[in-house]
Amino acid sequence: MAGKMSNIIFPATFLMATLFVLLFPLVPAALDPLLEAAEKNWRVIKVRQNGRGEFTTVRDALNSVPLWNTRRTIIWIGKGTYYEKIKVDRRKPFVMFYGSKNNYPILTYNARAAQYGTFNSASVIIESDYFMAANIIFENSSPEPDGTSLEGGQAVALRISGDKASFDNCRFIGYQDTLCDDKGYHLFKNCYIEGTIDFIFGDGRSLYLNTELHSKAKGLSAITAQARDAPNDESGFTFLYCNITGTGNTYLGRAWKERARVVFAYSYMGRAVNPEGWSDHGYGNRGQTVFYGEYKCSGPGSTTNNRAKYTRILSDEEIFHYMMDQKMAYISIPAIFLTTTLLVLLFPLVPAALDANLQAAEEDVIKIRVRKDGSGDFKTISDAVKTVPRKNTKRHIISIGSGTYKEKVKVEYLQHFVTFVGSAGNPPVISYDDTSKKSGTFNSATVIVESDYFVASNIIFENTAPEPSGKEKMGEQAVAMRISGNKAAFYDCKFKGFQDTLCDDKGNHYFKNCYIEGTIDFVFGNGLTFYERCELHSLAKGLGAITANARDSSNENSGFVFVHCKITGTGDIYLGRAWKSRPKVVFAYTEMAGGVNSEGWSDKGYSNRDKTIFYGEYECVGPGASTTKRAKYAKILTADQVKPFLHLSYVGGETWILPPPKA
Repeated sequence: MAGKMSNIIFPATFLMATLFVLLFPLVPAALDPLLEAAEKNWRVIKVRQNGRGEFTTVRDALNSVPLWNTRRTIIWIGKGTYYEKIKVDRRKPFVMFYGSKNNYPILTYNARAAQYGTFNSASVIIESDYFMAANIIFENSSPEPDGTSLEGGQAVALRISGDKASFDNCRFIGYQDTLCDDKGYHLFKNCYIEGTIDFIFGDGRSLYLNTELHSKAKGLSAITAQARDAPNDESGFTFLYCNITGTGNTYLGRAWKERARVVFAYSYMGRAVNPEGWSDHGYGNRGQTVFYGEYKCSGPGSTTNNRAKYTRILSDEEIFHYMMDQKMAYISIPAIFLTTTLLVLLFPLVPAALDANLQAAEEDVIKIRVRKDGSGDFKTISDAVKTVPRKNTKRHIISIGSGTYKEKVKVEYLQHFVTFVGSAGNPPVISYDDTSKKSGTFNSATVIVESDYFVASNIIFENTAPEPSGKEKMGEQAVAMRISGNKAAFYDCKFKGFQDTLCDDKGNHYFKNCYIEGTIDFVFGNGLTFYERCELHSLAKGLGAITANARDSSNENSGFVFVHCKITGTGDIYLGRAWKSRPKVVFAYTEMAGGVNSEGWSDKGYSNRDKTIFYGEYECVGPGASTTKRAKYAKILTADQVKPFLHLSYVGGETWILPPPKA
C-alpha cells in the first residue's frame, strides 16, 4: 500500500534562504583575486597506472608542481588503487585532484598514530591553500582499533590544513579519526564520510552539504570532535541537509575541546543517534561553553525530548548565521573540469522564499512503489500515476524499480507534485515507439508531463522508433519526453531517440547531470530552461542540430542555457537552428567536440532571422569551440553579458529547485 513517508530526508523544511544554500547562494562578493588569476591559466597533469599519462603516481605528479605555484593545476587521476602516502606542500597552492565519477580512484595507505602521530598518519595531507578534489576516495586501510589501547590506533584518511579548500563527490574511509578537518575554510559537498569514533575532528570552519555520515561502530560512537578552544576562535562545523546512517550508539559530537561548535540543520538522523545527541566527554563544566545546535532535523534519531541539557534548539534567526557563511567566495572551478557549480558561486544569488505551494506539498509526502515483479504497489507506471488526484497538493514520489516499462505515460495537467525516481545503479527505462505520423510530434512522446512541479531522477526516457530515413519530410519525428508543465527538474536522467528526442515545450525547467542524444533538433521547444553539466550526444550521420528553440516574439520569456555541458558524437553538428524567428540559446563553459560545425549556428535559410536571433557563446573549450568562422549573427558574449545566464535565477530556481530525490 502507498503511504506517507515518515522518514523523508528532504521534506518541506526547505524554508526561505535555507533552500538556496544547497545551491550555493552566497551573498554577492568578488571572487578571491588570487584564485581568479589562477583559474585563467590552468593546466592538466594526467596520472595513469598503466603508463598512459605523464606520471604513474600521484606523488610524482605533485613533485612537478612548482613551489609558490600560481596556476590551477588539475591532477587528473585515472582509475585504480594508489598505495602511497601523499602530501601537498603548503607552498603548492591551487592544486586539484580529479577522478572519474564512474570509477573513482582510491588514494590509500595504512599509517597509524602509533607510527606517525595522529595528524601525520593521514594517507593524504593537504597543507596548501585553494585545494580542490572531486570524485576521489581517500582511505586509511589500517585495521579497526581493537580497544585495548587508548592511543595509537587512530588512522586518518585525509588531513586538510590549508585554507579555502573544497571537496565534491568524495569518499573518506577509515575507523577512528577518519577526516582531520584541521584548520581553514572548507566545503564538503555530496560526500560520504565513515568511521567509528571522532571520525570528523579538528578546528576547521567548514560547511558539510548533502553529505552522508556513516557510523561503523559496534558500541560507542561519535561523529565529530570539534577543536574550538577559545571564544575568539571562529571555527566550527555546520552540517546542512546531511544524512546520518549506520550502527552503534552514536553521538553527534563530543567535547574534545571546551568550546566545540557544531550545528546540524535539515539533516536526517537514523536510529543509531543517541537520544542525548551530544556528549561533554566527561567534562561537566564544558556543558556551559560548548555550542551544539540543531534545527529542523528529521528521522528517528532527531527527537529532542531527551537531548543533553546544553543542546541548543535553534530559532530561525539563530540558524541563519550558520548557513550563510560570507567567507566562502573562494570556491571556484577550473575550466572544463567543472565538478562543482561555478555558475552559482561566481554569480551568487540573494536568498528567496521557497514557493509557498511547493513548501506545503513537501510537508506531506506520499510514496508509491512500482515493481515489474509485483512486489510494489503497482506493476506499471501508468497505474501508479492514475492514483494521483486532480488538483493534487501533496508530493507523490513514484519509486520505479529496474527494468524496461513499455508504456506511454502521461501526467495530466492538474496532477501536480509528482516525482519519478529510479536507482542510480540500475535506472528504469520508460520506452515506447510512437511517431509523429501516428500521433503528431507533440503527442508522440513516450512520457508526457503537463503538470507543474514535476521531478525525475535516475530515469531513462526512450523512444525506440527507428531513425528517420530522410525520405519523408514529416512523420518520422519521435519524442522521448515532452515537458509542458512549469517548475520541473530532472537529475541524472537519460533521453534517447533520434529526431526531436526532448520536447522542452514550455515552462521553467532545470536539467542537471543528464544525457540527451539524437540526430536533429533533439532539444526543441519554447521552455525557459537551464541545462547544467549535461552531455549532448549527436547520433547524426550527416547534418545534425542540437537545439531548435521556438521563441517567436520579443515578449516571450523563454530560451535554453547550457552551462558546463559537453557536446559529443558524430555528424556535422549545429548548436542550434532557427526553427522560429527569435530563438534564444546560450552555451557557456561547455566542451565542444570537433564535430561542431565551424559556423556554429544555422538560420535555416531564413536570412531575415539573422537580426532577431540570439545565439550566444562564452568561454567554451574543445576543438569545436573556435569562434573564428562562426556565423555573423553569433554573439561572443562578454563577462557582463553572460552574467544573467550563469545562475539558477535565470529560471527563478531559488524558489522551486530542491535537491534530487532519493529512491
